[in-house]
Amino acid sequence: MKKLISALTIFVLIIMASPFAEAHSGRTDAKGGHNCSQKSISKGLCSGYHYHNGGSSSGSQSNSSNSSSSSNYIKHQYTPTPEPLLTTVDVYIDNAWKNYDPSAYMKNGTTLVPMRAIFEGLGASVDYNNNTKTITAHKGSKKISLAVGNKTAYVTTDGVGSSISLSHPAESYKNTTMVPLRFISEALGATVEWDSILLDVNITTSK
Repeated sequence: MKKLISALTIFVLIIMASPFAEAHSGRTDAKGGHNCSQKSISKGLCSGYHYHNGGSSSGSQSNSSNSSSSSNYIKHQYTPTPEPLLTTVDVYIDNAWKNYDPSAYMKNGTTLVPMRAIFEGLGASVDYNNNTKTITAHKGSKKISLAVGNKTAYVTTDGVGSSISLSHPAESYKNTTMVPLRFISEALGATVEWDSILLDVNITTSK
């Protein structure tokens, strides 16, 4: 009788364990998973490829992709270029300080000043052509024209033309045409005094 009960117990255990043995045969590939057998699929024990350790390659790849994407975004996000630091210079006309915006400044050893503001302070009228980037000044019978990026200014006096070579090309800074300081005296005949210690310039109008 005991032998019969033992045999029945062993038989029941074999029957209960067989589905799981089929579903999880223990034979896994290098990734730690395997494909379900047709018997396991038909019994609803599993479907398709699965892992024994509960892992998921797709989830891992997704997390890796998201992490990489986030990292790339931070690495390549836009950083504005900082404005260059310039040494500012004070400008005086007939010993009166002028609060120009932008102020005069030094660049590559040359003092650049706002052309329109100073020319108008010296009695000239000034026009600017945005299409050609050319600034033109008139004072009496004299006409002066200069293009941004150019190192040559053109002067016409009583119908006679001439040119002035600049030590530094005219440039646009904060929507203002900046020209070398010496160009002021050469173009309008004003006297220019430069103080390298105080970093200021005094322009005296011609009488």
